[in-house]
Amino acid sequence: MVVSQAVPLLDVVRDGVLESQHTGHVVVCDVDGEIVAHLGDVELPTYVRSAAKPFQALATLDLLAEANVALDVNGLAIACASHDGTAIHQIEAARLLAEAGLDETALQCPPALPTDVPTLLAQREPQPLAHNCSGKHASFLLAHCATGGDPADYLQPHTALQRRIYERLADATTVTPTGPGVDGCGAPAWVLPLRGLATGFARLAAGCTPELSRIRSAMTARPVLIGGDDAFDTQMMRASNRVVAKRGAEAVLAAGLEGERALGIAVKIADGGKRADGPVLAAILEGLGALVPAPVRYPVVLAGGRPHGALEVRSEVTALLG
Repeated sequence: MVVSQAVPLLDVVRDGVLESQHTGHVVVCDVDGEIVAHLGDVELPTYVRSAAKPFQALATLDLLAEANVALDVNGLAIACASHDGTAIHQIEAARLLAEAGLDETALQCPPALPTDVPTLLAQREPQPLAHNCSGKHASFLLAHCATGGDPADYLQPHTALQRRIYERLADATTVTPTGPGVDGCGAPAWVLPLRGLATGFARLAAGCTPELSRIRSAMTARPVLIGGDDAFDTQMMRASNRVVAKRGAEAVLAAGLEGERALGIAVKIADGGKRADGPVLAAILEGLGALVPAPVRYPVVLAGGRPHGALEVRSEVTALLG
């Protein structure tokens, strides 16, 4: 296996001393897939994980339209979510299941504990609805069953739903996905070159199709449903109505920026460390003129509860579009 050369993107500095460094890959594309800027390997084969959810939701919308089943803003937002498992997240996922005539037992994502601490203190037993992907799974079940599918096989690659996801992912990103592997939640997981993910988010930000526009609007109208109060994607969409963002596992992070020339940015941190991807992407968005929350852009290193350093985005990143 050939390992692509990652480049330094972020330094962890404690009391003036470089303590750690994260390397990775960054690419910025427009809606036509033209590469505007990059660091590292734009062709890096990447499991895009949950960053693919807005494009998976395209297939859900397709099948529901064929069955004349409506999906409201909250339902579409939770379908795109990697959520913290709060009560509102679980309620919205359960509502989609109820519309399909199902309950939590139909979910094939594994039981999980909420990552939201207050909810965790109240709900100490792992449950499938608390899994961060429960909204996606519930939307899958709603679409799959609405078109006559057996709820037991909604994750199988041969089903109409999963075949449509492959097609819509290819359409949105303008590249051919490879795989599938299996995601952490049990769903099929597709591999894209990193530039394809960036192109897809440029197209999402631009609303290149009515369906992409609808998904972007749902995500930006209900940002707290996409992640949670402390989630990077939620914070970025709250800070700027020009940004649509989505995190994936293993430090995959993507965003689209609406504008005269819509752009998509995809970041992959080589070691999978998610503390690095947010500041890197925030620095790029800031350079493009988007409003960025200071705690996301300039995280501090704490010692004894006090700041003793910072996570510093490398100058190569901040100068990328300069």
